[in-house]
Amino acid sequence: MLKKILNLKHAQHISKSEQKTIKGGIPECWVYAIEAGCVLIPSGGTCPINMEAGICDTNRLCC
Repeated sequence: MLKKILNLKHAQHISKSEQKTIKGGIPECWVYAIEAGCVLIPSGGTCPINMEAGICDTNRLCC
């Protein structure tokens, strides 16, 4: 699943420590959201203009 995210155009960054804390690996929902145009932001970051956080039970994805 991680390879799917990192192989996408405009690859997003997920730190090694964060990869370890995500139980069961990268959620499939994240992959679908990023493929649909959502953006993965740094933990504690803010969404770009005209985007909102909260999809896939995380504040890291902005759509």
